Amino acid sequence: MICGKSIGILAEMSEKGLVSATDVHLAEFLVSLERNLSENEKTFFAAVTALVSNGVAGGKICLVEKDISEFAEKNAELMKYLPGFSFEKVAEIFGKSSCCTGKPEEEFRPLVSLKNGIYFYKYWLYESSLAAKMAEISKENGRYSGSSDEMEKIFNKLFDAENSEQHEAAKTAVKNRFSVITGGPGTGKTTIIAKILIGIATLFPQDRVMLAAPTGKAAARMTDALKNAVSGIRRISDAARSEILDGIGALEGMTIHRMLDWKFGRFSQNRENPLAADVVIIDEAGMLDVALFNSLLDALGHDASLILLGDKDQLASVGAGNVLSDICGAAEKNLLPPEIVAKLEKSYRFNSSSGIGKLAKAVNEQKSAKEIIEICKTESDCGWFGIENEKALENIAFDAAGRYGFLFDKDSSPEEILERLNDYKVLVPSKEDSFGVTELNRKIESELGRNSENGLYDGMPIMVTKNDYRNNLMNGDCGVILERNGRKSAYFIVGNSLKSFNISSLVSFETVYAMTIHKSQGSEYDSVLIVLPKTEMPILTKEILYTAVTRAKKEVKIAAKDGVLDYTLRRNAERNSGFEEALNS
Repeated sequence: MICGKSIGILAEMSEKGLVSATDVHLAEFLVSLERNLSENEKTFFAAVTALVSNGVAGGKICLVEKDISEFAEKNAELMKYLPGFSFEKVAEIFGKSSCCTGKPEEEFRPLVSLKNGIYFYKYWLYESSLAAKMAEISKENGRYSGSSDEMEKIFNKLFDAENSEQHEAAKTAVKNRFSVITGGPGTGKTTIIAKILIGIATLFPQDRVMLAAPTGKAAARMTDALKNAVSGIRRISDAARSEILDGIGALEGMTIHRMLDWKFGRFSQNRENPLAADVVIIDEAGMLDVALFNSLLDALGHDASLILLGDKDQLASVGAGNVLSDICGAAEKNLLPPEIVAKLEKSYRFNSSSGIGKLAKAVNEQKSAKEIIEICKTESDCGWFGIENEKALENIAFDAAGRYGFLFDKDSSPEEILERLNDYKVLVPSKEDSFGVTELNRKIESELGRNSENGLYDGMPIMVTKNDYRNNLMNGDCGVILERNGRKSAYFIVGNSLKSFNISSLVSFETVYAMTIHKSQGSEYDSVLIVLPKTEMPILTKEILYTAVTRAKKEVKIAAKDGVLDYTLRRNAERNSGFEEALNS
């Protein structure tokens, strides 16, 4: 039976937007199972369980003391339900709960209460399992460590003295069974992998390599980037060059789900049926959540090497956890061997005079809004668009519409139009607020004299929103609807070739003049306009702004209110976990 106070606080938390309907239903269900707590204690239990659930939805592995303190500070009016609310009191109540355990190694209960936080059992299991696997694999030598001298001879030919940082990263990946190569855009992560693969193909031509990424778009970009990197390498003998480079260029990236063969709610590739690969390379590893990374480690062959590539400063996964950042942080503190992580600092895309490079660095270092605006106003490849006035949205839409006129050029071929789709993109944090994707797309269409609500039109840019394996289109792939010879078709670049599709055959798509920053991960655009919302929102963090800035190659503009920009820069994406504690246990 659920008491009135429990129902009351959950209702108020839901009305305030602190928890979702799903969080409330889960809390109510667990309260209904509770046998050991008084009615007042059940009120605490209900509120905190809903917060744990909401935290997982926001990427947190567990609820920690700071979350409890902040909840009490920001919601004083709810404390009438929760007298004496504190982490100590919550821990005491959860310690008595029949639905919670403090000894998860010995017994199963839906919730786990430990010194560092409160978990759902499933996420405690993911984290503790990951820590155990990482503690083991990170200490093992790589399959090529015994051939380090031969590999070094090859690397000496492939890396110049000015590429010493990349050279060291390549040696790290060869020496260790598990390694991480982390760095911002343009630091040469894919180039390093291309040269590592040359070494493997030269010395171990029979070894099997798999390339994967968390999303289809990231996997496709990984494939293209590796092909480009390989095509630029000339420093191997003519006799071997064609065969080796052709073999590497033929490698195709895939989603991790496809690599692990997701079927009927489970992965077919697992501990009992490991991957048939000697080397597994994962790009955009910052997008890995704790559950997926556990499954990946389970499916790794007993002597296979694993290399993660990514930018630890970018947005974390949509799912719970912050795997890449947690691993790098643990290595910095010697909880994992420091030598497994190679950090790349030198950017080959942005030199010392690059405004985009300066802006990205300033955002990452959480400089003040005043300093960020100054960079935007003074650097030639940056720009500032204040949105203090009421016509800001119309002004942004007008500015953006001027960049999309090429879509309606009847004299341009589909290839030419698709090539220009990466020239410019409007990036925003959220989808549904007044400055979100939906409203911006509507406003830009209006400026262009189009309206997708009245049907699909010639020149309409679209983005696939679900993986479409039948058409080989991945979630996040962008294309365009064009009318040619009296017929509308959807055009995409698939691999390196132009493909046209019957529009009715597409699984799911949406208009894409503007897109969310999350969807832009793994992509690059010549020019980017970043639009922040008019009001402060929990989604706004320095990581989301850094990710947006680093999508730009030639030009970036920020449209924001000074106060909202300052709020964004001051906030870090909080991904609570007990990974470090689990490594110490």
